Amino acid sequence: MGKQAKRDRKEEAALKAGLDEGLSVEDKRFAGTLNHLARGIIIGGSLGVIAGWLIPGVDMGRMLGLGLLCGCLAGVTMKNRADRKRRQRDS
Repeated sequence: MGKQAKRDRKEEAALKAGLDEGLSVEDKRFAGTLNHLARGIIIGGSLGVIAGWLIPGVDMGRMLGLGLLCGCLAGVTMKNRADRKRRQRDS
C-alpha cells in the first residue's frame, strides 16, 4: 500500500469519526450515564479485590461485591458532578 492510499484511508477514518451517529440527545445522555457507571464499577471492583488481598481473613467475594456496590454509587456521583459542571458552563 502506497503513501497516498494510507493518507486517503486516514482521511476517510477521520470523516467517519467526525460524523454524528444519529443519536438523539437522550441517547447521548444515557450513553454518558452508562460510561460513568461502568468506570465506577470497574474501579470499585478492582479496589475491593485489592483490599481483599491486603486484609487477611476476609472473604474475597464479599470484598468484590462491596467494591462493586461502592463503585456503582461513585459512578452515579461522577455523573451528577459532570452534569452540574456542564450546566454551569452552558449558563
